Amino acid sequence: MSYTYGELKQAIQDYCENQETSFVNNLNTFIESAEERIIKNVQLQIFRRNQSASLTASNQYLNLPSDFLAPFSLSITNGSSKQMLLYKDVNFLQEFAPDASSTGVPKYYAFFDDENLLIAPTPDSGYTVQLHYFYRPA
Repeated sequence: MSYTYGELKQAIQDYCENQETSFVNNLNTFIESAEERIIKNVQLQIFRRNQSASLTASNQYLNLPSDFLAPFSLSITNGSSKQMLLYKDVNFLQEFAPDASSTGVPKYYAFFDDENLLIAPTPDSGYTVQLHYFYRPA
């Protein structure tokens, strides 16, 4: 069964038997939260994207695409070989490479904030990266 957005909102109100103003006004938020949870948990192929970027020598951050939702994989091209970086917690990266001025071939990545990934160790030169990620559809 498929619904239009209006039909879905009405079905939720009918099922919950709730027409209270605060509930009705928050239906959009409930639906958006459910959509995001489904996208993150189901991980359908249709919600995957690839994006190439470049790491800069001595810069430990990689900007995330604006439609980024969750990582699937991150790889770097080192000469003629492709290496997969391992996803870790930011605390692990900070213990692994406490001095950002210490550089090397990247091995790990983590979320730093909503707009950047943290890379460790800090890249010793420019590398091409391939980010495979789940995106937030319109």
